[in-house]
Amino acid sequence: MTDVVLRTLRAMPTASPDRNDATWRRFSPRWLRAWLLVLGLCGISLLVAQLTDNRAIVPTAVFIGAMSGPLAFAIWVADRTRVGRSVAPDVLFITWLVGGAVAIVFAGIFESDFIYNPVGWGYLWIGVVEESAKVIVPLAICTLVPKYRAVAPALAFAIVTAGGFAIFESMTYALSALDESLRAARNVLFERSIVTAFGHLPWTGTAVVVAATAWQEAGRIRLTPRALWGLGAAIVLHTTWNIALVGGGWWNVLVPFIAMATFLLFRRVIADVYYDGPSVAPAEHSVRHRPSPPA
Repeated sequence: MTDVVLRTLRAMPTASPDRNDATWRRFSPRWLRAWLLVLGLCGISLLVAQLTDNRAIVPTAVFIGAMSGPLAFAIWVADRTRVGRSVAPDVLFITWLVGGAVAIVFAGIFESDFIYNPVGWGYLWIGVVEESAKVIVPLAICTLVPKYRAVAPALAFAIVTAGGFAIFESMTYALSALDESLRAARNVLFERSIVTAFGHLPWTGTAVVVAATAWQEAGRIRLTPRALWGLGAAIVLHTTWNIALVGGGWWNVLVPFIAMATFLLFRRVIADVYYDGPSVAPAEHSVRHRPSPPA
């Protein structure tokens, strides 16, 4: 009887560790886990600030919440294309910081008369200014540093720069919402964490990849329609997005269509982008200690 039971147990199919791991990754991708983790930390921080009446931790919560959407989208792009390996981590970090800050300052200067009461051509102006602002640093790097003119590093620079801009902009909106309540700030952060995949990052990614692809094929940098149509598409999508959101009413019906058009266009543009080389390590700038010769 024991032998029969043992033979039956051996014959039963068992799930292999690889299959379990593949199933887990399928239903819980890295970008989703990162988004839930960071957004959860933001929610907990805001809740603690409200329960303890300790506003000192609110800026931390705002920063973490503003990062949730851009971080998740960047992970999705990195897992799909491996472009994060094409540039050293320290270079990507400084590009995120400087690129995002430059874009915010640029937009702050040229949107000062339009940001609060955008009417008529104001929506188009905002689209032109913000999309131009976000490509300044990525395209400047591609222009000045020949080794970064390939499509893979150009996409990496585009994602981190647009991510920096989106984070800083979300922080601005959330801090303004704090004048109303912590709940209002939380709602702003949650809403923007969702729309990130259909806004700044794919718009900038599309514009930069189109330009880098054209320049790589031509072997030189030229401001031709073939290189700039991605920027034009980003401006149109951004403008219609602003009109649909701010206009309200029946304009809101256009929001899902604009979001889907943005995402599908970005996926199509990066369909052939894949970095299959080794991970680029940070450059060695440290001065090695050399023992002084004996006296």
